[in-house]
Amino acid sequence: MRNLSLTLFASATALASALPARAEPQIEVLHHWVSESEVAALNTIREALAAKGYGWQDSAVGGMSGGNMQQALRSRLASGNPPGAMQFIGWEGVDWSGQGVMRDLNALDEANGWEATIAPQVLPFVKDGEDLIAVPVNMHRQNWVWASTAAFDKAGIDQPNTWAELIASGEKLKAAGVVPLAMGDEPWQIQVIFDALVADIGGPDFYRKAVVDLDEEALSSDTMKQVFDTLRQVRGLVDDGFTGRDWAVATGMIISGDAAMQVMGDWAKGEFLAKGMKPGIDFLCFATPSETPSYQFLVDSFGMFEVDDPEITEAQDALAEVVMDPTVQHDFNQLKGSIPARTDLSVDDFDECAQKSFKDRTAAIENNAMLGAATHGFASQPQFSAVFGDVTAQFFVGDMSSEDAVQMLVDGINNAR
Repeated sequence: MRNLSLTLFASATALASALPARAEPQIEVLHHWVSESEVAALNTIREALAAKGYGWQDSAVGGMSGGNMQQALRSRLASGNPPGAMQFIGWEGVDWSGQGVMRDLNALDEANGWEATIAPQVLPFVKDGEDLIAVPVNMHRQNWVWASTAAFDKAGIDQPNTWAELIASGEKLKAAGVVPLAMGDEPWQIQVIFDALVADIGGPDFYRKAVVDLDEEALSSDTMKQVFDTLRQVRGLVDDGFTGRDWAVATGMIISGDAAMQVMGDWAKGEFLAKGMKPGIDFLCFATPSETPSYQFLVDSFGMFEVDDPEITEAQDALAEVVMDPTVQHDFNQLKGSIPARTDLSVDDFDECAQKSFKDRTAAIENNAMLGAATHGFASQPQFSAVFGDVTAQFFVGDMSSEDAVQMLVDGINNAR
């Protein structure tokens, strides 16, 4: 009898070893992070998800600051094949929730107290009514200038305190063989500069009237013409090779010292850090210059789609928990260049640019100068943001007058209402 039991045990063991191991549950995540620093930051989320026993199926669609990714999503939803999760910016998650394709994360929120850790300015972009439909991983500041200390030293210039000084530095930089301003001709890259100019020249209240409220008087004002006049001067700082240039390639020009400055959100900082460069030594970070400083913010969040597979639903829960984990937010943002979305985390061990971001955010909240970045959909709805992007891009690459640009802006906004 004992020999029979041993035989049966051996047979069962052999059968078990012959069967394929149970594959770990997978979740497909659609996102647009493809640069070196973005991928490095994203890996902190993947590794934390793997530690929970879930696999990450990567679906990266770069380009157009997420525009290409949104087009890919529309095709997926039309075919009834949504991804498990997706990176959202601006109103994207709320808009998709309105179409009934997102699941709420209310139970997880109630169990973990997430909403209390999210800045009030961020909540409108991750909640649909009373439902939490996405979890934010970071807060970026958009209105930064990144500068090469080597290029500044070569041209003998200091940090500019006004846009006039920034523009005037261009001649010294050109004489030193340095491109004054690195950028590409993508509409969103141009609009980043436009957003900064609207707030820096007009002030936070003017920005809200023009970009958020879409007030026609503000849109057609002399102040808006001054914004376009200054944008034309900024165009004179850019080299002729900017056509088709990716933002990260432009950042690379600062890293190499071939260019002096880039106006870009603090995701650019991640590129410097990935090369081992030190803020204040190898590169400078300072807010776009203004007498009335503002903080133009955007956040990246992850939302989960309604699916029928319970294993994917479990993986969605795990991903949401990972994104909101304090350690993950700390590690992710140190690599990404942003600051944590959670307001209850310390940044004492972050670099000086991040600490300045925290300090400036606190001041902006006190001064009512926290502004959603229009370029990335944190001001007006997408149909209006698209008008700003189209007009500023046409103006920047053509010879349109400021008066014509303002009129095109007014007409475009009115047509989109």
